Amino acid sequence: MIQRKAAFFFRCLKGTFRLPHFVIPLLLCSFPTWSQKVKNVPEAFSAIDPSPTTIHIRNTLDVPTENGHFQGIQVMETQGRKKLLVSGSSLHRSYILQVDMERQETDTLITLMKDPFRHAGGIQVSNGYLAVGIEDNFKKTSAKACLYNYRNGNLYKSIPDVIIDRTGEVKRPTTGATGLLAREKGYLMVVANWDSRIWDFYSVEPENGKYRLLKSFEAPDDWASYQSINLIMDEKDIYAIGFHQEMKTGRADLIHVSSVDHFEPQMKKIGTKFFNCTNGVDFIGAAGLEVEDDEMHIWATQKNASDHIAVNQFSQK
Repeated sequence: MIQRKAAFFFRCLKGTFRLPHFVIPLLLCSFPTWSQKVKNVPEAFSAIDPSPTTIHIRNTLDVPTENGHFQGIQVMETQGRKKLLVSGSSLHRSYILQVDMERQETDTLITLMKDPFRHAGGIQVSNGYLAVGIEDNFKKTSAKACLYNYRNGNLYKSIPDVIIDRTGEVKRPTTGATGLLAREKGYLMVVANWDSRIWDFYSVEPENGKYRLLKSFEAPDDWASYQSINLIMDEKDIYAIGFHQEMKTGRADLIHVSSVDHFEPQMKKIGTKFFNCTNGVDFIGAAGLEVEDDEMHIWATQKNASDHIAVNQFSQK
């Protein structure tokens, strides 16, 4: 959609179409932002087809795999090209593997941090920023919840715009899954600890490096150990989708978080969908949410790197 609008705009500039001058600013302003908003979240979630389209990615990079695996997956757009970002953990470093979707091959391996912060968990992209939790998964007593601005190149420089340092008792301060949602002012960020037992919600203003803890929520015993948690909203409410695996089937739980107007976590699970992963794809590896043109998509990939990496895309029917 962005590419089609851009092409139309430049045809206007070349004179193929002639428009009044006041229309040009309107065209520029109408470009959609990369965010997580649909008209009705429960309806969009319900409409996702449980059977995927499979994409095979050619991998030409040496991706570290010892003592780790892929953790989260997101879609971003940069310089008019669609990219997949896949977070991962290994024995000595945390990283993001970037995939060019037009060429269907890997193009960049970004080292985020090294020992002891060797484990990058579930991730989410929202309006120019990537949220990722990076933890010491051996001691389990320290972690960093980070925001990277990929539009100004900070992701590629491995320079976080915001770092939330977390320390404490074993497993409590870890950052296994993070979600990010652009708001009218700043961002809402959720950080879930080991096995997603406690969810911490933060208000973050990455432009000035400010953040504050809003609420903490302890998950009921019957909630799953979510590998990734992503945030999404409609006109009225904010939701989270938690991804995990049940036997050989991918599972996503839809959770009502709060109203949009007043943030007060309700944390009520309202729906569950099962997904028929193929070609070795596994929600225990990487799963994540994308919104494009008011449609919801779920992406997932296999657990470990190989010469060819399978990716499943689940889209609305």
